[in-house]
Order: sequence, then C-alpha cells, then structure tokens
Amino acid sequence: MREPSGILGVVDADELELERAWLRELLDTLPTPVSVYGPDGHIEFANRARLALTGPSVSTMNEAATLLAPEHEDGAPFRADELPPVRALAGESVTGERMRLRTVDGRTRVMLANASPLRSRDGAIIGAVLVYHDITELSELERGRRELFSMANHDLRTPLTTILGFVQLARRQLGGDTERTLRTLADIERQCLRMVRLVHDLLDVARFESGAIPVAAAPGDLRERVRLAVERQAAEARVTVDVPDTEVRARFDPDRIDQILDNLLANGVRHTKPGTNVDMTLRIEGGEAVLRVRDRGAGIDADEQAGLFTPFYQTQRSRSYGGTGLGLHISRRIAEAHHGRLWLESTGPDGSTFALALPHEPA
Repeated sequence: MREPSGILGVVDADELELERAWLRELLDTLPTPVSVYGPDGHIEFANRARLALTGPSVSTMNEAATLLAPEHEDGAPFRADELPPVRALAGESVTGERMRLRTVDGRTRVMLANASPLRSRDGAIIGAVLVYHDITELSELERGRRELFSMANHDLRTPLTTILGFVQLARRQLGGDTERTLRTLADIERQCLRMVRLVHDLLDVARFESGAIPVAAAPGDLRERVRLAVERQAAEARVTVDVPDTEVRARFDPDRIDQILDNLLANGVRHTKPGTNVDMTLRIEGGEAVLRVRDRGAGIDADEQAGLFTPFYQTQRSRSYGGTGLGLHISRRIAEAHHGRLWLESTGPDGSTFALALPHEPA
C-alpha cells in the first residue's frame, strides 16, 4: 500500500485527493464504526461499519441520535449535551462511554463510544471524530454472569439455611447429653456457615461489578464488632485482642464490617504457625479508627503482594487452603464503601499485618 507523501511535506491537489482516497479505503476496511463530523454537526464521512448502524440516509448528528435512540445502560436516554460527538465538538475527549443503541436493522447493541475534537493548526475546533466499539456480546456475558451469581445465591442459600436451622434446633434440643453428637453437629454447622459465606462472596462480587455496594451505616462502637469476631474464631485458634478502654466510634454497617473482620481473622488463623497467636489491635490514629490483624505466618512474597486485593487471586500458600480468593477483594471494596481503607501494612518471615482504617466519629 502506498504511503501518503503529504505526511512529510506540501502536496498538490491531486496528491491530496489521492491521500483522502487512501484514508477512506483504510477506514472502510475497519470493522469498527467511524464517523467524522463537521463543526455544524453534519457527518462529513462515515465508513462502511458506521453506515451499517444507521444506513446511508443519515447525514447529521441529530438524525443519528433520533435513529439510534442512545440510552445509558440503566435505560435512561442520553441528553443532547451528553452525546459524545457534541462533547467532542465542545473540546472534550470522550473515552469508553457505554451506550445502548437501536441500529437501523432494529437490533439493540451495546457500544463503547470514543470521541475526540479535530483541531486546525491554530487550535480551533474544526470537527470531531467518533469511534464505536461493539461490546454487545461482552455485555451479555456480564449480564449472564450477574444473573448466574444471583440465582446461585438464592438456590444455594435456601437449602443451606434450612440445614443450618435444623442443626441449630437439634443442638438446642440435645443439650449436653451426647458430647460426640454435639461435636458432629457443631462441625456441620461450621461447614454450613462456611458455605453460606462463599455464596455471599459470589453475590457480592456480582453486586460490586454492577457498582451496587449495599451499605447501611450507623454510628457504633467498633470494640463490640471486634469482640464478636473473636468469639466466632475462638474454636479455631487463639486470638489476642488489645482495644482501648473507651468507645471507638465510627459509622459502619455491622454485617459488612463483620465480613471484613471474619476475612482478616480467617486469613490470620490459616497462616499462623501452630502454638502462636493472631494479634488484633484497635487504635484511634489521626482521625481514624485503625484495626490491625497480625498473623505469625511465613510472610507474602514481593511478587504476590500486588495481586492480593484482586478478585479470585490466591498466593501459592493460600491455594492449599481452598476458598475463592475473593475475601480481600470484597473486604477492600466494603472498606472503601465506608470511606475507609484496607491495606497490607507489613509482611516478612515473622508474619504479616493487615490494617483497616475507618473515619473516627467521636460521640
């Protein structure tokens, strides 16, 4: 293919027309819809993929908007000033705007729109270019995955809740008569609770991907959440607790904070060497309530630290314990939904420390 000479120097009219033809041919071969708008909103050029969306009769931005009926993914229509080419003609560069469009053949497509202003040598805006990327199949996969998570949450949680209820009822009715039976029921209960947590983790990931993180925050004392979290872990390992004598106030959703504490303590218990303790401390530092959980494990390798908070990530040591690799990812998202932070504070051959910080709200 001939290289356009005008890139390197001044060309005459014939050379310029050849370059334009070369550029049109190049753009027409792209499967990606591309259109170029003039400063008044007229379509100066549309490649074949773009014409397949609207047909050849559409010649202006307004006509395209009327035909395509662009919507946000929640179904709300785009306002005129929200349209990517309008914003580009105003000087804005638009990247990755998700849109639902109704194409000329009657189908609905999900597109990523990118738009940029075109400027003259003196910087004046003389047009805009709009490029669509069809992500319909990817969007359908995402929707299907969210629906699968939601269905799995319901279909798995219902029998687990029933089993758990009968186990707890049996334990109450048996009392202390049969020690071995009570231990067996306790094991069943613990495994049911573990399954319930896994199901909740999968549902939370689906919710987080859609941007919905349900948090019902209210003022409370974090010391109480720490005490309850330790009680839930008491059967599996020793945990030392160091909290202030006075209240440590913050706004939080108790169930969500319990998720974080359970995840951190469960990780600490798994990685702590036999005969040693997991240390849990709570302090007020610089306007934040800071909780730390320190294990007595072998530490986390440097090349594994970057992936700790990504979904489904597990270190080499963690894989031997099973699980989904979602705990730290979900915990960080919950912390951020509380306007807080969760991070790996330190790690080494003597253990690792994870820290949670929430805004402190004195009574």
